[in-house]
Amino acid sequence: MTNTVSNQRKRLLQFFFLLLIVAIIVVWNVFSTYTNSSSVKKEKYLLRFNLNELQQGEVRIVQQNGLPIVIMYRTKQDLKDLLAIRSFLADPESDKSNQPDFAKNYHRSLKPEFFIAYAVTSKRGITVNYRLKNYKNAQIPGQQWYGGFTEERQTGYVYDKAGRIYKQPGLNLDVPNYKITPDNQLYVYTLKELDFD
Repeated sequence: MTNTVSNQRKRLLQFFFLLLIVAIIVVWNVFSTYTNSSSVKKEKYLLRFNLNELQQGEVRIVQQNGLPIVIMYRTKQDLKDLLAIRSFLADPESDKSNQPDFAKNYHRSLKPEFFIAYAVTSKRGITVNYRLKNYKNAQIPGQQWYGGFTEERQTGYVYDKAGRIYKQPGLNLDVPNYKITPDNQLYVYTLKELDFD
C-alpha cells in the first residue's frame, strides 16, 4: 500500500513538473514574440525628433536618408494667417494633396502648432526653402503672403506655412505619416502603421 501511494505521488510530481516546463516554454515564447514585434514596430519610423528643442516660430529642415523633412513650430499668428489667405490658394482644403487623414485640415497637421512635411515639390521632387514674409523674390503679385516655402530655380512655386501652394499648377507639399507622443517626441513614418510601444 505504501509503495502504491509513493508511486502515485511520484507520477503526480512528474506530471506537475512537466506542466511547469510547458508553462515556462509558453511564457518564454509569448514574451519573445512581444519583444521582437515591439522592436520591429520601432524600426518602422524614418525619423525621430524631439519637438521640445524648437522655439515658437523656428523652422528646421532635417535630412534623413537624403530626403529633407521640414519641422516647424508655428505661432498663433501663423495659424491666423493660414485662414486669411485661403482665397489665394490652389487647394486650400488639400483635396488633391497627399497627407494622412489627420492632416486634412487648414493647418495640415496633427497638432496645429507643429507642421511636418517633405521639403520637396510633390511631382518633381525639387527642394524647397523656407522664407520669411519680407522675402523679395517670392513672385506672388497682388496676393497676401506671410512667409512659407519657395522653389525659385525651376518652378517658381510658392507655398504658405502649411505647405499649401498658391494658385499655380503644382500640388501642396506632401505630409508624411507621423505620430507625436504626449511628451512631444515626433516619429515620422514611411508606412501607414503608427502604432509602437
